[in-house]
Amino acid sequence: MDIGIIFGQMLVLLAMMLTGAFVYKKKWLGEEGAANISKLVVNVFNPLLVIGGVLGDTDAISNEKIIGNLQLVVLYYLIAVVFGILLAWVLRPPKNLKSIYILMATFSNLGFMGIPVAKSLYGSEGVVYVSFYILLYNVIVYTYGMALARRAAREKNGMESAEKVPLAVSLKRMINPGVVAALLALVIFAAGIRMPAPVISLCEYMGDTTIPLSMMMIGISIAKADLKSYLKDARMYAFILLRMVALPIAVALLMRNMGFDTVVFGVFIIELAMPIGSIIGLFAKECGADDAYCMKGTVLSTLASIITIPLVGLFL
Repeated sequence: MDIGIIFGQMLVLLAMMLTGAFVYKKKWLGEEGAANISKLVVNVFNPLLVIGGVLGDTDAISNEKIIGNLQLVVLYYLIAVVFGILLAWVLRPPKNLKSIYILMATFSNLGFMGIPVAKSLYGSEGVVYVSFYILLYNVIVYTYGMALARRAAREKNGMESAEKVPLAVSLKRMINPGVVAALLALVIFAAGIRMPAPVISLCEYMGDTTIPLSMMMIGISIAKADLKSYLKDARMYAFILLRMVALPIAVALLMRNMGFDTVVFGVFIIELAMPIGSIIGLFAKECGADDAYCMKGTVLSTLASIITIPLVGLFL
C-alpha cells in the first residue's frame, strides 16, 4: 500500500484526536459528557459500524478470504501472547510492572483504534475482517487478561487487592454489544441476508460516527495525561519500537509471500501494529494494579502510532 495513503489517513485521525483534546481543554466537553459519549461509541455506534460493514456489497469477500482471515486471527493471538511474555523478559521491567508489560504487549487497541484504521484504509471489507479479531479478543481478555491483571496486583501490593472475578461474571462480560454485533454481522454475512436500504443507511450513517468520536475520546485521554513526565520513560520507547514496529515488520517480511489475500493480510499486519488497548487500564484499576502506568503506555503508544503505522505500511 502507498505509504502516502496510510500517512494521510493517520494524519486525519490525528486531527480528530487533537479536536477532542481541544474541546476538552476549552471545557466544551467535560468528564461526564466524555464518559457518556464513550459509552455511546462502545455500545451503539461501534456495533453499528461492524454490522454496516456486511450490509453493503460483500461480493469481494470470498470463502477463501474468510478462511485465510480466520487462520490469521488465530495466529495473531498466538503471536501476541508469546511475544508479550518474551518482551517482558527482554525489557526487564521492575518486578511490580512485569505483568503490566505482558498485558500491554498482548492486548492492543483493536476496537477504538483498530476498527477506525481498518475502515480508513480498507473500507467496509476491512471492518468485516476485524470483526473476527474482536470476537476472540473478548474471550481472551476476560480470561487470560483478567488473570494477568490480578497477578499484576499481587506484584504491586504483595497481595491481591481484588477478589477473583467469578467465572459467571467473566462470561457475562464477554457478551457485550460489540461481541453481539460481531456475531450478528457474521451471521448476516454467512447467510447472505439482504437488508432494506433504510436499514443499511441507518447503520452506515450512525456507524461512521464511530471514527471521529472514538478518535476524539482518545484525544481527551491525551489531554488529561501528564505528557511531560510520560516522555521520560525510555523503557516505554523500547516497548513501542519492539511491539509496534519490529514485530509487525518482521511478521510482514516472513509471511508476505504465503499467498494470503492482500486486504486480509494487510488487516492482520495493521492490527499487529496497533497501540496499547485502553481496556487493560480498566482491568488493572479493578484489580488494584498500576492502572496509571497502563494509561501512560496507552497514551504514548497511541501518539506514536501516527508514525509507526505508516512505517509498518511500507512493508505491506
